[in-house]
Amino acid sequence: MISIANGLRISATNLDALKSGKIVGAFSKTFLALDKCFALYPDIQVPDSETINVEFWAECKNCESINNTFPLSNLSKLTALPTEELESIFQQRANIFLLSLRVYQLPNPIQVQPQATGNFVPLSEAVTIVDRLPILNDEQFQEAQKQFQSIDLSVIPNEISTTSIVVDEFLDIHPNLLDGFIDGVEPTTTSDGDLVVGDLSEQPNETEQQKIESANQLDWFDRIAAVGNSSGGHEFEKLVRKSFIELGFSNSNTNPKASLDPEATGGAGGIDLCCEYPYPVIGECKASANGKIPTDVCSQLIYLGQAHFQKEYEKAIKLIIAAGALNHHSNPVAIGNRMNVIRPETLEKIVKLKISYVGSVNLRELKSCLEKEPFGEEANSKLLQFIEKSELEIKPKIKLRSYIVQTVKEEQDDNQYLSVTEIRSTYNAKYVTDPKQKLSDPIVRDLLIELSSPLVGYLGRVEEDGKKCDRFYYLRDLPIENENHN
Repeated sequence: MISIANGLRISATNLDALKSGKIVGAFSKTFLALDKCFALYPDIQVPDSETINVEFWAECKNCESINNTFPLSNLSKLTALPTEELESIFQQRANIFLLSLRVYQLPNPIQVQPQATGNFVPLSEAVTIVDRLPILNDEQFQEAQKQFQSIDLSVIPNEISTTSIVVDEFLDIHPNLLDGFIDGVEPTTTSDGDLVVGDLSEQPNETEQQKIESANQLDWFDRIAAVGNSSGGHEFEKLVRKSFIELGFSNSNTNPKASLDPEATGGAGGIDLCCEYPYPVIGECKASANGKIPTDVCSQLIYLGQAHFQKEYEKAIKLIIAAGALNHHSNPVAIGNRMNVIRPETLEKIVKLKISYVGSVNLRELKSCLEKEPFGEEANSKLLQFIEKSELEIKPKIKLRSYIVQTVKEEQDDNQYLSVTEIRSTYNAKYVTDPKQKLSDPIVRDLLIELSSPLVGYLGRVEEDGKKCDRFYYLRDLPIENENHN
């Protein structure tokens, strides 16, 4: 089952083409993780007294950043938007994300209050999807995907003056791009093996190395997806290890070929990810700039896992963190060996959730999620659902504790300490409208003790005669993340 709580705002023209099955392309102002599910909210003007009819939902199958250097005529083919509208979009935004969507019909249309702003619009109530009703069947969608990918989004020749790409990656990505690219000019290679087209003098396109260097300027957890979708395999392995340490995993093994130390990656013959506690996890990391994953990745995980983690291999959680799809030979092997294939974007998302809300990622519940079907590439969807569920559960808890801290802050005078009853009474009067939701003294006391713990430190607790007593004072705020953030 899939639960959908919000809708992506898209052009009504774009939506008409999507629901007819003519295209699979759309735009988003923000990056969307692979397999993210959402309703499709038509961006139309209606009076505030009316509602907007939402009839379709979609699953994100690809997301890439583009800018106005891309041919607008080709973008128009992908999204059904006229070039004039595309020009208007790029006048407002330097960059936008191009999506490939698998579109489905909702079991029943829903009415949504019109909202003038926001990339995502909250639905009046969450929709649970049990049976999928695709606009295109599997074969039709695969064909549409091929057409989507076949439209060249390369920067048109008269808008740039140089192209420098590593030769083997260039031929993998665009084997026919040079055919007739510039008449009368032969491609040459530099002493470094880079392919250069013609005698070119202006600014070059951003190379893979430049992408990695740009990513390195961000906080490490903001770089996971960017590096995973580049050729920086060694750096990606380090970021994956950092991620699992941040989530709460550890490993006492000092052998660099079976370690969790981000600075002691094992190289050839070493397993990329190896955790011992609180339960065994092994994994292989495959960064890719072109979405191609080696065919031997599953056998590699089996061999290295058994070689370095023999006693724990059978019961270990098995992961492949990869920026791309397994081929039709590898995915059945992953499923048969209970391997979870997850995207770098998904790993980044769960790490950011943990950093934003300490205690939001329950590792025991994560274990249960990763031990259950589905495996292979479908595992990414179940992990996204786990992340969404964890976020939905933690936010009300954080909000409650934030309001308790705010109550103490606002009610205490200089040198005054507040009792449990005083705090409970003020909190209920200010923040609770439903009598059934009012807190009792014992519940408030437990919350206050938690918030005044030395490990938390949002409140202080009074000591008298060497013993703690039930009076509290304010120390620092507990901020609440922007709830409209996507």
